Amino acid sequence: MDYDYLSLDPDDWDGFRRLAHKILDDMIDYQQNISENTSSFPTQSAFMNICSPLPEDGEGEEEAYKVFKKSILPHLLNNNIRPRFWGAVVGTGSPFGMMAELLRGGVNSNLEALNSAGLVHNQVIEWIKQMLDYPKEAGGVIVSGGSEANFTALAVARNSKARVDMKAKGMQGLPSKMTLYVGDGGHHCLERSVELLGIGNENLRWIPTDDNYRIKINKLVEAIEEDKKAGCHPFCIVGNAGTVDTGAFDDFNALAELALKENMWLHVDGAFGAWVKLSENHRHLADGMERADSIAVDLHKWMYMPYGIGCTLIKDKLSHYATFVYGHEARYLKSGFDRVKAQGDHLSNPHNLALPLSREFRSLNAYMILRAYGRRRFSRLIQKNLDQAKYLAKLIEESGDLEFTAPVISNVVCFRYNPGGLSEEALEKLNKTISQGINDVIFWMFSDTTVKGKYSLRAAVTNHRSRKSDFEYAVSLVRDLGRKAVEAMK
Repeated sequence: MDYDYLSLDPDDWDGFRRLAHKILDDMIDYQQNISENTSSFPTQSAFMNICSPLPEDGEGEEEAYKVFKKSILPHLLNNNIRPRFWGAVVGTGSPFGMMAELLRGGVNSNLEALNSAGLVHNQVIEWIKQMLDYPKEAGGVIVSGGSEANFTALAVARNSKARVDMKAKGMQGLPSKMTLYVGDGGHHCLERSVELLGIGNENLRWIPTDDNYRIKINKLVEAIEEDKKAGCHPFCIVGNAGTVDTGAFDDFNALAELALKENMWLHVDGAFGAWVKLSENHRHLADGMERADSIAVDLHKWMYMPYGIGCTLIKDKLSHYATFVYGHEARYLKSGFDRVKAQGDHLSNPHNLALPLSREFRSLNAYMILRAYGRRRFSRLIQKNLDQAKYLAKLIEESGDLEFTAPVISNVVCFRYNPGGLSEEALEKLNKTISQGINDVIFWMFSDTTVKGKYSLRAAVTNHRSRKSDFEYAVSLVRDLGRKAVEAMK
């Protein structure tokens, strides 16, 4: 049989166009009516429909779409796109973001250098630096999200501060253990990074925080001194711009001074909190962040963009490039990379600035959305979320039976139901019952966490669709569930 003319293009382009328009119309309807659309865990019927044997000859595009619409879409549990979701620091997305995804998939570009895609990537990096007040001479790369952004920065920090040629000798050639430091509210992805980088989680020091959940500088200094006396090599301090549990910010100026004194790398995990730089009234929380050697940020969290898109910014462009560039370029890549070098921009080639060689043109999403809405729209949306967190705090203060378990610093609110007269153990049991009740109504409307030993309900406000009335509903629901749970305890 001759397969010469076989491809994945439609046999009937007009029929495909009709299906494509239907899919687009359905998804626009879905976005427009997002508050009314519900989701649930997969039913047995959906499970059976999704987990089918691989068809030998395929069922066709229309049948595949029917499976999506009937069995996948209703069971995604994607409450993050709905107005009453604050359970995780998760972005909401947007209708135009969905269209940017369509454009990205349509062009299916793997090359993000030389051509217009390279210009787009570099321009997005420039815009991000401007929004975060980061030095113009710094470089950066678009990655999949905060975890990869932190990993990328820590890889550069390790190689830059190592006392051997890391690319040649590796961790096995080190004369002493490399250690790094972060406040005890740091994100768990840092553990994954140090494990994969060969540093080991035993060498990641978790430093106590104060009553405002900022890293204690005196405890940090003590830990560094102890490690130096033990023959270790302290190489990196990680500052937090918005801790995941409480939304706290470290004192970046103090950390920068200490890093300078100790010849250490200062990295800031600003996955969501770095964007307070865009706010009207809270930008001071990130004062000094621009002094960091590197910053990790997400755009799919508090910038409301489609998943997944993050960014690593690094001041030392040469160290960044040296960490990821191929030691021995593959022959099939040489002519392309030579052309990039000839243009004098090889330090900005994203193919040499992160782990993947294959690129997904993620920068197009950011470019289209930032170009469409501009800085001011995002500034106002971020301030709106900060004001909404303050409004939620006001409702909690006025309730009489709710209390804070951590100070409200930015866009994260930790609280619990406390009718009075209960032990810590009983309060934890009571609020766990409330949390389960919330999930029965709206899964992860609020999440739960434990801060300084207190079990808490937690709201992380990064939702551009939320309104004040949504928070009023949420507080009313918590109090109602709390009263019922107390009655059941009697």
